[in-house]
Amino acid sequence: MKIKFTFPAVFIVSLFVFQSCFTPQNVIRLQPEKEDVNWLYGQQFISDSIDGVIYEVGFSQMTGGQYWFDFNITNRSNLPILIDPANFFIQPLDGRMQPLTEQRVAAVDPENEILEIEKQISRNDAHELNQIGIGLVAATVDVATGIAVVSDDNPHNDHLRTHLTHHVMATAAHDAADNSFQVQSLNEVKEAWETSTIRKTTLKSNYNMKGKVYFPAFPDAVYIRLYLPVDDQFIELGYKQIQFPAK
Repeated sequence: MKIKFTFPAVFIVSLFVFQSCFTPQNVIRLQPEKEDVNWLYGQQFISDSIDGVIYEVGFSQMTGGQYWFDFNITNRSNLPILIDPANFFIQPLDGRMQPLTEQRVAAVDPENEILEIEKQISRNDAHELNQIGIGLVAATVDVATGIAVVSDDNPHNDHLRTHLTHHVMATAAHDAADNSFQVQSLNEVKEAWETSTIRKTTLKSNYNMKGKVYFPAFPDAVYIRLYLPVDDQFIELGYKQIQFPAK
């Protein structure tokens, strides 16, 4: 059988293909406004302090709609201080230094992220147990059906019983395997949040903590301000957003 494409059909397909092409997004970097920077493996760190609490911050990358920062926080004061990334904020600004949002935007809270992952793992666990239950019910039905048709000479009954049971069991096994993979992936993500981020911590005197902090990104901003709390005060760090065309 030969398939013949007319010109309009080819034109429509070509038009669809060309319209489906995606334009590469610009690569975004945040350039510190302070000239006093420290370099570490190609990453610029700027620092500031209030009352002996020192924040060292390095922009890492913008990906997945988020700014990634590396933080190094040291408490040189005589008192412990609560460090909570949920109280870290950014303010996106336009070229005239006017805010692009009515309010400052909070960092992603690791404690909320971990809680949501644990909820999803719990739902997946329940789903896996339900699949096991379905498999057991199918096996029970198989046995019961076998007893019911043991004296039946109709081969269709054997095929129906076997096909139904195998289908249910195979589906349950596939879902369980897929669910286990999802749980493993979620556990890995959960571990990353637990071990690599700045988490809510009472930082004692002369102690230090390091980790990542994530903020929602604003590609249209020209300037970004970070506001980092020290008791009832804030350290302010400024960045200029630079976009590098990908093509």
